[in-house]
Amino acid sequence: MIEKKEEENDNSEVIIIENPEIVGDDYTGEIISVHTGYVFIGNIRSAYAATETNGHVFCPVNPQSSFQPGELVKFSKLNPDKERAGKFRTEKIRKIQTGLAIDTPEGRMTAIANLSKTTSPYHQLKKLINDNDLSKAGENKPFIEFIQQIGWLLNQNGGYNPEDINKLAESFVEKTFAMLKPLGVKCSIMGDVDKAGEEQMINETISLYQENALQGQAESLQKEYAQFLKVREAFTLMHQNGLLDYSSVIDIKHLAELTFAFPVWFVSAKEGLPDLARVEDPSPDHAISFFSDCIGSREYAWFYQLYNRRTRPLSQFKGKDIMPPSIVRVMKQAKEIFDYVAIMTPYHDVASKEWSDPNWLRNIDPIMVGFLRGLPHMFVLGRWSGTGIFPMLLDCIADTANHITINKHLLKNFMYNSYWYKGLTNGMLSTDNDGESVLNKYAGKLLLAYERGILFGFLRGELKDNPGYNYWE
Repeated sequence: MIEKKEEENDNSEVIIIENPEIVGDDYTGEIISVHTGYVFIGNIRSAYAATETNGHVFCPVNPQSSFQPGELVKFSKLNPDKERAGKFRTEKIRKIQTGLAIDTPEGRMTAIANLSKTTSPYHQLKKLINDNDLSKAGENKPFIEFIQQIGWLLNQNGGYNPEDINKLAESFVEKTFAMLKPLGVKCSIMGDVDKAGEEQMINETISLYQENALQGQAESLQKEYAQFLKVREAFTLMHQNGLLDYSSVIDIKHLAELTFAFPVWFVSAKEGLPDLARVEDPSPDHAISFFSDCIGSREYAWFYQLYNRRTRPLSQFKGKDIMPPSIVRVMKQAKEIFDYVAIMTPYHDVASKEWSDPNWLRNIDPIMVGFLRGLPHMFVLGRWSGTGIFPMLLDCIADTANHITINKHLLKNFMYNSYWYKGLTNGMLSTDNDGESVLNKYAGKLLLAYERGILFGFLRGELKDNPGYNYWE
């Protein structure tokens, strides 16, 4: 069978191969042009990573199909096109609906559900979660404000256009440190900044302040510039390692969603951490207080401590999720930039030892996140699957809710007078002699919020003043 193809100036005849050689699977792309009976696809990606195809990919379609230029599509096979040397074709595509109606709350919920669907071969080993549980997780609207903020980006090449991402990162740096702009600092994340020249300029300005008895201004500039350097270095690190995507930098308020999905953490701190693994009743260390204060609510602090009462060092991280070498390299540099680096996991079986369930079947695919003191954002430095934060998000949220529901009885193992950050009295969990009821009451309120679809507002402490929703009365 002979078929005529028209890709720009390419009018060569092409033979459809009945059984072509398969060279890959699980791809996404963008419709570049639509013709009678076929389309061309560009911006090809596999598991969020760009795939070089040496030109647009050909695909035959029904002449009555409704494909439009700019639409995102998914396909499972990428094959060599024998009649266009070095180029490729696929035989069947389907539309991706992600982000097509983000202008409404319902559309954003649909976008979250679509984004949560797995796209990477890595996820073939994921834990199976039933559809009802996934729907309930979606009803809690995780990241719904964030989806609205990045809606335009998701509709531009599915959020994967490197140039858009780089511009967004540089714009973030410029807006966050707008006060430094008049001094001539550069916000480029491409690694092309004259650091020595810039530092000299800053030092000259500091000297000018000091000469004019403006010591407070000199100290403020030193502090602001030091923070600026960390943020710029963080973005440069992610750019140079191909890690920047639409979910690389997230408002710290959404730590509620991320922690509920990935509640068990392994942490590195620039200032070091005491080993509390064998301490029977440890006082909260600076990592626990820092992370608990990122959102500031008692509700979040209690949830964080349920799973992380003793800060686990990175050295304790182990399991079937083998850390990719690329993430190891990034982690080494990240530990020099960030105040805290955390591997966040869905490993509920290693929750705080008071209520751990060693028989719990854990899920897969951790993420690594960097935190800077004084900056109300977090940096997603990588995920083991190479994807962003959204694939499997609803699965992981549902799994945490199930873990609390099934294992709530184990909360009796926490003593009422345990040291507890943001506890009820004098740095302790409770002065009540029945500590089990205190945490069970909290867990019951948390699960009630989850059932009502307001979990993340609950964790952020946003419901205290709402009649009927004061969960601490």
